[in-house]
Amino acid sequence: MTTGQESTADRDPDGDGLISRVFSKATGAVVDIVDPDAIIDQVDVNALMDRVDVNALLDRVDPQVILDNVDVNALMDRVDVDALLDRVDPQVILDTVDVNALMSRVDIEALLDRVDIKELTDRAGISDIVRESTGALAGSAIDIFRRQIVAVDQVVERATYRFLRRDVATRPVAPPTLKVELGVDEGGRGQVTGHFAGPISRLLAYMLDTLIVWATFVGLIWSAAFVVEFLFGIQVATSWEGGAAGAFLITVWAFFYHWGSLAVAGKTFGMATLGIRVTSRDGAPLSAKHAAFRQLVFPISLMFFGLGLLGIFTSPERRTLHDAAGGSVVVYDWGDRPAEMPAPITRWLDSHGENYE
Repeated sequence: MTTGQESTADRDPDGDGLISRVFSKATGAVVDIVDPDAIIDQVDVNALMDRVDVNALLDRVDPQVILDNVDVNALMDRVDVDALLDRVDPQVILDTVDVNALMSRVDIEALLDRVDIKELTDRAGISDIVRESTGALAGSAIDIFRRQIVAVDQVVERATYRFLRRDVATRPVAPPTLKVELGVDEGGRGQVTGHFAGPISRLLAYMLDTLIVWATFVGLIWSAAFVVEFLFGIQVATSWEGGAAGAFLITVWAFFYHWGSLAVAGKTFGMATLGIRVTSRDGAPLSAKHAAFRQLVFPISLMFFGLGLLGIFTSPERRTLHDAAGGSVVVYDWGDRPAEMPAPITRWLDSHGENYE
């Protein structure tokens, strides 16, 4: 005889339990006959959401776990970007942006400190652009001046030939071996690169060189006097006006200025400015020896009222006395740009028998 109540295990020696089996079968039967959709339809979602404590729910959510399980690529593939952009009103976004507040938070000094201006300008090629544009502007301005001088050269030469009763068509145009430009460009300007230079271009170049020789000579004298006085405390008289020594020194300086310029570059600074160059008679570069002969005879060309310069007007090759001594001629040369005449003088010459077409 036992005391108290019997345990469930005593009443259910098989382990599963009669009651458990009954409930299990009953639950299965109920699930089979229950319509889940009907149950869900009876649920008051609003009442259910009202009873949900969202803050407590979010506290139990681990965002990192959610993000780790998100397939970003799959998510982006499902986004219709065009439809998304169509729903965006840029004006509304801009209206909500406080530009002043945004700019006030920008540290301009710190931003500029991080910008390498030199590297930026180098990569943009600003220096090259400025140099090219400046060079092109200066070149265009000086070319306009040169064209007018060439036009005057042509008029003076033609008038001289008519006065001497010579046939203009028979005079040579350029040294035989020198490459010359012929024809007319798109603007109607006749090409004269390599042609014998006229008297006005040569006269203006000589006047400019004379000014340069005088200015540089005075500068050298004053510089030398300053150096001697600074180093040795000796005052040197710089007043050479009218003196034979001063005349001799400036003559020597003029010789070396012209000779050195012709021997090295074939032109002086004045010649380069007017767009002319000295070559040998056949068009080859002038040698240092012939440049020296030319310069030594140059003072003689100036004697007797410049009789030695008349060859610029009368000689078919526009050669002076010192050109003959140095075996040289002077031609138009504007460097990397073609030497040209203005369009009106080109048309005028064409109408008078000199065809540049």
